[in-house]
Amino acid sequence: MTPGELATRTGLTTGPTTRLIDRLEQAGYVHRVPDPGDRRKVIVEPAGGPADLDRIMTPARQRIGAILAGYSPEQLDVLFDYFARATEAYQEAAEQLRG
Repeated sequence: MTPGELATRTGLTTGPTTRLIDRLEQAGYVHRVPDPGDRRKVIVEPAGGPADLDRIMTPARQRIGAILAGYSPEQLDVLFDYFARATEAYQEAAEQLRG
């Protein structure tokens, strides 16, 4: 995706998004490539393939799975409702800050 699309999805402004991409690039997780449709733009791509990302994320996913396994179905419903609603609230707040 373009840095602008990443900024929109994360709710960050362009400055913090650029710093985020710089850090991810320095760590070797992403790289910038020219947009084939518009030479003025760049695309941010993962440096590794999906299998590499899965390998990196597997330990965290396993720990989160173990944590979630300790909750009842009713508790999980409340947690998932909270996170969905909190996500919307943070996205709306970010939009208000930008606008």
